[in-house]
Order: sequence, then C-alpha cells, then structure tokens
Amino acid sequence: MNFFKLSITAAAVVTSFSTMAGINIIDNEKGSFSIGGDVEFDLNYQEKTNEVAGDNNSHFDQTGRILIEFAGERNTDSGYLLKFKAQPLMDTSGVVNLDDSWFSFGAKDSWEVKLGRFEAYDMFPVGQDTFLEYSGNTANDLYTDNAGYMYQVKEGRGRGGQTGQLMYSQTFGNLYTEVSTMIGDRSDLFSDTYHGKEIEGSGDSVIVRPVVAYQMNNFRIAASMEANLVKDAISFVDGSEGDVGNRTGYGVSANYTQGDLSVNVNAAYLDALNEADSSLGLNVLWKGFGLGYIYGVNDFDADSGWHDGKIEVKTTYTSYEFADIFDVEDFSIYIGAYHTNLTDKGLSLTSNFDEGDDFGGRVRFKYLF
Repeated sequence: MNFFKLSITAAAVVTSFSTMAGINIIDNEKGSFSIGGDVEFDLNYQEKTNEVAGDNNSHFDQTGRILIEFAGERNTDSGYLLKFKAQPLMDTSGVVNLDDSWFSFGAKDSWEVKLGRFEAYDMFPVGQDTFLEYSGNTANDLYTDNAGYMYQVKEGRGRGGQTGQLMYSQTFGNLYTEVSTMIGDRSDLFSDTYHGKEIEGSGDSVIVRPVVAYQMNNFRIAASMEANLVKDAISFVDGSEGDVGNRTGYGVSANYTQGDLSVNVNAAYLDALNEADSSLGLNVLWKGFGLGYIYGVNDFDADSGWHDGKIEVKTTYTSYEFADIFDVEDFSIYIGAYHTNLTDKGLSLTSNFDEGDDFGGRVRFKYLF
C-alpha cells in the first residue's frame, strides 16, 4: 500500500515542469526506480530534386514524440547488479512505439548480460545529427531500393521489429568488449524489395556483432564486424537464386574529445549479395556547433540484373544548439540542415536511382525531464 501511494505521488510530480532530468521514486538499500524521458518536436522543410525525371518535390511538416523512461537498478552486497529499462514512445501521428525494453545482470565494472530490445555499441557515430538524410539509423527499413545506402555497421546493432537480442559485455580497465546478437526474422531490414525482387524471411536469422574498443586518455578507437550465421534466412519469394541474408560487414571508429571539442572518424564496408557498400564519415562538435560529412559508394554487380556499376552519395550536415532556454538547464532548441547529392556512375539495368541534390532544414525543440 505504501508503494502504491508513493507511485501515485511521483506520477503527479512527473507531470510538473521541472529542471531535473529524471525523478527517483525509490532509492534505498533494495535498489532504485526512476521515471524520466524527453520531449522532441520538429518543424521540417525538405526539397528533393530528381534530375532524371526533371521535377522537384518540396514539403513542410511538423513531427515529434514524447518518450517516457522507466528504469530500475539493484546492487547486491556481493558486487552484483540487476537493471531494467522500458521506453514507451508516443509520436504526433498517434502511434505508440517502443525504444528500449531490456533486462540485464552482471558484476559492477566487470561483465554484464543484457536481453531484450536495445542498441549495442555505435560504430558509426554521426555527432549532432539534428537533420540528416541518407544515414541509416538502427531498427528497420534501413535498405531501400533506388536510394543510396550508407552502410554504418548497424544491421545487427539492435531494435529490430521481429527480433530478440542477447548481448555479453565485459570491461578490462581501458578495454571494452561486447558480443551482441539479433535473433529472429530480419527481413524488415529491407523496406520493400532487394534489387527489385520481393523477399521473405524464415525467422531464423542469427546476426552476431562483436566489438572491441580501447580508451587512451582523450582518444578512443573501436573495431567491429557483423554477420548472419544462418544460411538462406532471407530469400527471394519467386525462388531466384541468392542468399539475401548473407551479409558481412566491418567497421572502424575513432573519437577524440578535449573539453568542448569532440571529433569522430568512421569507416565501414559491407559485402552483400551482388553488392558491396562502403562509407566514410567525419564529424566535429564544438561548443554546441556540429558539422559532418559522409561519403558512400554502392557498387553493384551486373549479375544482380538490377544495376551494373557504382553510385556515389555525398552528404553534408550541420546544426547548432541553443541551450538552457528560459534558464532551464534541460531545454534546448536546435537548428539543423543537410545537403546530399546522389550520382549514378553505373549502368542502370532495371533500377531507377533519383539523381540530384536534396536538402532540408529543421528546428527542433527538446526537453529532458
């Protein structure tokens, strides 16, 4: 009964405007439980130019969401810990989604086992990406036919719609290691088709993604790879030959941080069915100002019957954070913009890549509570 009364009181406090990021509801010798989250709303403008078709497409809209985070942790006298996190996500379209939902256990500052839905180590950090196109996030619909694919070692990072996740991580001083997996149907990696053909998943994908990272004072370097261990886990519906799920990727990432300065340099390469993708990225963040550049190449084999040769995608993006609006520490307004260009240097067989310059701008309102 006391816990019930305490929860009702805390829920009332959460609805008030507070400059604190997160509120502890329970914090005693048995553990802690807190509620927090963030508010993020955007005003967006985009213009897309198709040089092949000779037309322009521009639009202005407003998007956003509210994330509520429930988190708990318990530490034992023998040095072990148990943690969980759940993050319901409610956006302005009326759809309720979910970011993280996981449970973990392990030894403090040593090893940890995590199960559920989460993001593993970021092997291609893009910095302050207030608005960035042609950059795959985690989760689903990363690969889209007729669009440039910026491979970023994220196909096995996590938050797949039909997959479960299991990860083991361990820290040895300045050395961090992890092995994460995604288990289940991973066909939702593709938004619709692969090389013009409809695909289907068997539900048996097992993607393994090991990471090794080392911190040296202000410098950190990490290396990773990811691969699907199950043959024919994703195949063509019409019975065409080819193991669509046979995708092996590699990545290296380096970061330098000194005071208000943070610099990321990333490189990634993917060997896939009748296609090889590579990406290079550089981004800098300094005193609220962010600037980044990503260069990507998709190289298709003629055997695909889809495309023969390369396409190049060059993307520049920038943003600035106006922090502590109204003297509220956790309320910021971001202004961001991007410009991207896709150039087809190959021979189109049945593909229809939209060559041209795309750009956009965004004003983001973000509040952490």
